Amino acid sequence: MVNKIFSVSDYNQTHKLIYIMGIKIKFPKSEYAKLKKENSYYYYKENNIDITTIPPAEGQIRDIQLANLALLKEMDFVCKQNNLDYWLDAGTLIGAMRHKGFIPWDDDIDTAMPRIYYEKIIDAFKKSSRNPDIYADYARDKNDNYMIKIQHKKCPYLFVDIFPFDDYGKETSTQEELEETKRIKAIIKSEINHSLSNEELKNKINQIMKTQIIQGNDFNKTFVWGIDYHHQWNNWFTHHDVVYPLKTISFEGYEFPCLNDPDAFLTRVYKNYMAYPSKIGFGHSAYAKLSNEDKHVIKELIRGL
Repeated sequence: MVNKIFSVSDYNQTHKLIYIMGIKIKFPKSEYAKLKKENSYYYYKENNIDITTIPPAEGQIRDIQLANLALLKEMDFVCKQNNLDYWLDAGTLIGAMRHKGFIPWDDDIDTAMPRIYYEKIIDAFKKSSRNPDIYADYARDKNDNYMIKIQHKKCPYLFVDIFPFDDYGKETSTQEELEETKRIKAIIKSEINHSLSNEELKNKINQIMKTQIIQGNDFNKTFVWGIDYHHQWNNWFTHHDVVYPLKTISFEGYEFPCLNDPDAFLTRVYKNYMAYPSKIGFGHSAYAKLSNEDKHVIKELIRGL
């Protein structure tokens, strides 16, 4: 009974999770908090140094960035071989716009796809991947997000997130989008929970999307963020002409697909994305304790670049 009211548990190698009356609070372990305080990026921020001029990451976080870049390049190859649309998204898109590559303190890669292509990516990897250890499959996190990631069989710290975009099927005003986003979040809160198995969770997502959210199948109207990942953005909607026609953007010296109007997308979601964030959150695996096999896999992927 006490655990249902209050508990403290390990969230991952660097963070603990406090649970208080249904509220989850993630906080860094003491040794990780110390490393964060010593990180030079706080110095750059405090001294108002131009964010576009700060140097790339070094050490383990840079190695993981480059290994994830190898996964992204394989995803790019598979998508081109199978005529699947995708684009850089979220923090990866900010990195491309602001740094021409990774945000220095961020080690993961975010991409997005319309649902019609998202549902084909797993089979496309089985058919076309040049590396049998790199694959696409569903993965579930501790917040019950259940979405497809590009992963590596021999290193759990490497992945590329794929966020599905669904066709909302009609034009929307900003006020309608804000109200609909609140309604979607309420549905998720009431219907998605830890008790669901992976298969039940996947079926529940499909059921909610088809019966309570999707208004039509007009690809040329508005996209709504898929509930596979229930983030905290206030507005889950993106107009079609912000996305299409896709173009390309430079990221770590390579060209990858990009939204038609990335500035409009990022400004709506993050406001001034060219400024330092209020909190500098470090990458998923920046301070993970890598095994020798993890290090070998990362080294080989970087060599392949």
